[in-house]
Amino acid sequence: MRRKRMRYGWNVHGFSQHPGWSRVTRLGVGLAAIGGISLVAGMLVAIVIADHSSSDSSPSSLIAIGLGSIGIILVVLGCVLFAAAALVRLGRWASRTAGGGSPGRPTLR
Repeated sequence: MRRKRMRYGWNVHGFSQHPGWSRVTRLGVGLAAIGGISLVAGMLVAIVIADHSSSDSSPSSLIAIGLGSIGIILVVLGCVLFAAAALVRLGRWASRTAGGGSPGRPTLR
């Protein structure tokens, strides 16, 4: 990320964020990314650590199952949040253009 250049030096407020992303969108993307990492970690535990000849109740098998389950839940939750934010944005765009204005220039009411 790049920092904004101020008139007399660097911005002290931190890094600039993507201008079009809401907090819900960033949360949804973050949850989906963490869920994907958790899924990959669960698969690695299942392949590398868990012995295929051992029982399903061994600690390594339970860890793999738990990581995979948490990963699936986080990916689904992230996708739901991302889709909800997209639908809200689409609804705002549709209501703005319904008044007769163009998408780039909203009408004054």
